[in-house]
Amino acid sequence: MRAFLLHSGEPTLDLLLERLRIPHGTKAPKGSEELGVTIHWGTYHPDRGDREVLQPVKSMLLATNARRAAELLELHGIDCAFGKQEGGDARQTGRAGGGVRRQDNRWSHRFVVPVFHLQALSLFHKPQTVFYGGRAGESLAAREEDEADYAEIGREQPSYYGVKAMREAVKAVYALGLDYGVIRIGVRPDGSLAVRGVEAVPHLTPRLAELFAEAMNRYGEPAEEGAAAKRGDVMLGADPEFLLLNRQGKVAFASRFAEKDGPFGCDSIVLPGRRKIFALAELRPQPSADVRELIIHLHRTMQLAAKRISDTELIWLAGGMPVRGFPLGGHIHFSGVELSSRLLRALDNYVALPLTLLEGETTGARKPRYGFLGDFRRQKHGGFEYRVLPSWMVSPTVTKGVLALAKLVAGNDRALKQRPLSDPEVVKAYYRGDKERIRLLLPSLWRDLERLPEYGRYESYLLPLRRMMLRMKSWNEREDIRPKWKIAPFR
Repeated sequence: MRAFLLHSGEPTLDLLLERLRIPHGTKAPKGSEELGVTIHWGTYHPDRGDREVLQPVKSMLLATNARRAAELLELHGIDCAFGKQEGGDARQTGRAGGGVRRQDNRWSHRFVVPVFHLQALSLFHKPQTVFYGGRAGESLAAREEDEADYAEIGREQPSYYGVKAMREAVKAVYALGLDYGVIRIGVRPDGSLAVRGVEAVPHLTPRLAELFAEAMNRYGEPAEEGAAAKRGDVMLGADPEFLLLNRQGKVAFASRFAEKDGPFGCDSIVLPGRRKIFALAELRPQPSADVRELIIHLHRTMQLAAKRISDTELIWLAGGMPVRGFPLGGHIHFSGVELSSRLLRALDNYVALPLTLLEGETTGARKPRYGFLGDFRRQKHGGFEYRVLPSWMVSPTVTKGVLALAKLVAGNDRALKQRPLSDPEVVKAYYRGDKERIRLLLPSLWRDLERLPEYGRYESYLLPLRRMMLRMKSWNEREDIRPKWKIAPFR
């Protein structure tokens, strides 16, 4: 992939330019000179719809508006300590479900995290016993002028809070529609994290310039990027979860019947105090580049689970949160395709957003702590895990449609350019489960899919899913999934 950095000579930018190997300038290349991806630096050039960009100007402008940025981040479940009055000891913030909580704005740790293209580049830390937020109305920038107190601790062996700060910073950059930035994170005495500031056009130090230059140079290197995807050879795997419930409506822990590892295993949820319970059953079918084959493998793991679960009176539940406090995921694994913000946004807009039309009454309860847009995890073996979706194994029809849709999108993300989720109102509709608002978007998104050469290969799986989406047919999260999958014994 080749790239061009488009800028307007912003302050401190010379520190970056002198280290860059990719082309750069104050005017976009034209005609035969045009390169693959334009990286915007600064907001003085308009977005152009005819080329792929990193750091859209629209998103940078939103990020400079503290109030709007804070509102958008909080939709994604990201706590913010800017965009509102940041008074001394505590403030009140609203919750998604109504109600008010008191929020402590004292900091026991502060971090600065530079982020580029889904990755924290390094980690800077400023420890202190307790930091008070300052006088009401005092600007955050005024209190952050002295960067010398921050020590670079890097990414290799971060502390518990360092790991969380880097994860939250990457999440914040993505949530704002950005591709890079410098994020300030604070840790309160109770251990909760908050975003304290966002720089969409970073004020560079020599070290920050070095980090961003290295990242941009790597990004701009020509690569065999997508050879597998061009062949339609994207490998799919999955680890959907389900819950076991007894006749009295109580959860039976999956750890009674399964080990942590293996094709049928168990997964944990974390209780207050960081205590884990292995309550969730998880299926891990053998991956395949063929959707039909993956579904066959999934069915085999269900049969294996049926043999291992000795209590046949237990019912199997899927979806998002069939029982309060037990969120379920339908994670999909991809390999043979490069992880990129473009691919994640395509999956969010063409898979996660339409799937909201099928959610049951309790599915949305897992959001935004789980199911937040852009949630991913890199895999040690290569590839990545897309973690946004609820457990789609509610029925074979939904499963076939979701996996076919994921395969189609992952192999064609360059051609899928609509981004309704760049509109904060659509983001709000996603997290609130506003099906009427989302349904209006489906025909246009689906037309993009139908134009893809590979669409016909998956049409038999996709059309039933589309019909269900248009009817906004909600799945029932309290219904035993075994009869639909013909897994015996069931009642």
